[in-house]
Amino acid sequence: PPASGAASALGFLTAPLSFETVRSLPVVIDDTFDGPAIDHLLAEMEEEARAPLLAAGIAAEDITTTRSADMRLVGQMHEIAVPLPDGALAGASAALRTAFTAAYSARFTAVYEKASIEAITFRLTSTGPKPEIGLASASTSAADPVKGTRQAYFDGAWLEATVYDRYALAPGAVVPGPAIVEEREATTVVPPSDTLTVDGSLNLVIAVAEPVSTGPRVQEGMSLDEAMAAIKGDPIGLEIMWSRLVTVTEEMWHTVIRTAFSLTVSESQDFACELLDPEGETLAHSPRAMPVFNLTLPRAVKALLKKFPADTLEPGDVLITNDPWLCAGHLYDIAVVTPVFLGGRVVGLVGTVGHVSDIGGTKDALSAREIYEEGFQIPPMKLYEAGRPNNSLLELLATNIRSADQTLGDLQAFVAANQLGGERLVAFMHDYGMTDLTALAHLVQTLSEEAMRDAIRALPDGTYGSSITNRPFDETVSYPLALSIAGDKVTIDFAGAPPQLARGGLNSTLNYTAAHATYPLKCMLTPNVRGNAGCYRPFTVEAPEGSILNPRYPASVAMRTRTGWYLAPNVFRALAEAAPGQVQAHTGLPVATVVYGEEADGTPFKNHLFVGGGQGASELRDGKSSLLWPTSAANTAVEVFEARGPILVVEKSLIPDSGGPGRTRGGLGQRVRMRKLVDDGLPTLFTVYPEEVGNAVDGLFGGGPGRGAWGGVHRADGTIHDCGTGEAVTVTDSGDIVEIAISGGSGYGDPAARPKAALDADEKLGLITAEGRARDYERGATAKSDVTRREEMA
Repeated sequence: PPASGAASALGFLTAPLSFETVRSLPVVIDDTFDGPAIDHLLAEMEEEARAPLLAAGIAAEDITTTRSADMRLVGQMHEIAVPLPDGALAGASAALRTAFTAAYSARFTAVYEKASIEAITFRLTSTGPKPEIGLASASTSAADPVKGTRQAYFDGAWLEATVYDRYALAPGAVVPGPAIVEEREATTVVPPSDTLTVDGSLNLVIAVAEPVSTGPRVQEGMSLDEAMAAIKGDPIGLEIMWSRLVTVTEEMWHTVIRTAFSLTVSESQDFACELLDPEGETLAHSPRAMPVFNLTLPRAVKALLKKFPADTLEPGDVLITNDPWLCAGHLYDIAVVTPVFLGGRVVGLVGTVGHVSDIGGTKDALSAREIYEEGFQIPPMKLYEAGRPNNSLLELLATNIRSADQTLGDLQAFVAANQLGGERLVAFMHDYGMTDLTALAHLVQTLSEEAMRDAIRALPDGTYGSSITNRPFDETVSYPLALSIAGDKVTIDFAGAPPQLARGGLNSTLNYTAAHATYPLKCMLTPNVRGNAGCYRPFTVEAPEGSILNPRYPASVAMRTRTGWYLAPNVFRALAEAAPGQVQAHTGLPVATVVYGEEADGTPFKNHLFVGGGQGASELRDGKSSLLWPTSAANTAVEVFEARGPILVVEKSLIPDSGGPGRTRGGLGQRVRMRKLVDDGLPTLFTVYPEEVGNAVDGLFGGGPGRGAWGGVHRADGTIHDCGTGEAVTVTDSGDIVEIAISGGSGYGDPAARPKAALDADEKLGLITAEGRARDYERGATAKSDVTRREEMA
């Protein structure tokens, strides 16, 4: 268009005068919907919106009004804009539901049966008539628009291009390429064989003579080697294709965020989305996906395909399981997998796996002795068959779990994300002329594998030992590790791991163990390579059957994070000497506090509060504070947590001096204190499961351990109840304060070597105290041994 650099200003000139009003009024769209109240609200809004237009001299009959509502399914956290039907809304609940269903289905997926719908915010805009704007040419007096010629480089050759003055081009002018059109704000390039014309509104219109290939095209009938060569021969096209697949998983990720119900998924982002090849090997995953899911979901997919071979599936099928030995290690993590069809056969799969808010079972996971106590087990089965929901399974789930609406809503969000991912994958294949993904999958997985093997070869061969401890039940448990590097392969052997525990859910299935043992290697060795199945092929993980790292069914596993999260720090410790610049010290492990209770009307509630600790320091950087590593989950926002139940968070703060001392310092842990909002005498259960209590984990190369871990209740009568290494506590008094404190990360390097400027900055910001500085860093002033320091920090 003319004056393209001033298009925004032109838009303001051509935009009609308008005024928008917004009112928040949450209402459920059901048989109790109060249409007259909404009509009254909209009338007030229209009067307010019309007033400034009338004052500006616009005639009343020239003002138009549009109305919409921000709506969502009850329990979701994100709304969509839905146009409101004309006329009065009294008795229009069915029309509103129809309008929402149409808008929601167009963006996500069908609204599932019996779903409740609510409007949160109403919007009304009054608009005046569009102003009359005339466009005139800014042409110069020059009779000839040609300014000269110039050598320009096109398609590997220098060509003579004619240079034009845009302001001298009149409507109907034709400019053959190669040409260059110059103006004050832009330069328009016309490639050879293309033709530019000037339309009646002075827009420059280029007719492209030959479509430009967006990447390599794989033709039907090509052999695998030929197809791979066609893709690999165009590295730019390959990069575009690979990036597009990642973008598909990002779209899936955003769909889950916007349609999920629980805080665990929609707020703390405890889920992952992936594209997989027909064999169940990862092709691409969302960069923000939970790392452990990227490694456990493919195992679940392969188990599902073993029960339901690809050639037995049909469009509309959706598979599901939460088997901890096949999937992600405990029952809360549910995998939903959808086959993608093209030409009547399965060409790939899309999967979403996430931590649902409830799966039934005991409220005190540390008391469970078998998986049967931990909740509802879903073996490999179909959630949908040929598009028909498995209502028997859904009814069983709804009956056996507490927050059924949230869990079933999250499952529908996973289905919606998969449906979108499948549509995008088929469109991708059409655009590149593909009839299957075999060649592309094999190529990208091979490239990632080669990059990982090259990185492993750069490390010195040998066997590196390490050990780390935790205290699950006030008893220290050690986890020995032997990590062997031989050429381009790594073997991680947990021989000597303690036997599986009889209770407490701390057992880590081999799937989960392997995921947490290999993910840190991916972080270390190929951080800039997109993750897929190829990255992990050089790794082998072994753990004795019947051990806490490879338990036998039906062991309790619900709290497997309290074991699995120690594995990555142990791997880093083992490789510290071999790769000192690529490891980080131990991170203060996060905690998810679960709160169970009742609203004043008797409605039960259950909410998760995710809280992160201090990241371990590395060779070049201090650790970040309040990070949920080794997960990629987010700290739960206090405002959202409080909105889901009658709980008040009275403090959320960093803990000074909690970061382990070192040349680079560990990140700080955090303290959260909360209480019942209302003194109604009703019991509220808090799971107070602090990690690392009495278990200070040393840093690397002389760095000190982090500290600060504690959990308990400050009673209204002034007494303090210490929950030790974990307890589910019941509170009835709103004066009782429940506290969860998370440890800081460990330090890296000699604390005496930390620069004075860094210490000054830490003290000024309140990250360390003057006493902590003297104790932890200024050794001459304190003359304390490393052993004494560790004892104090513990």
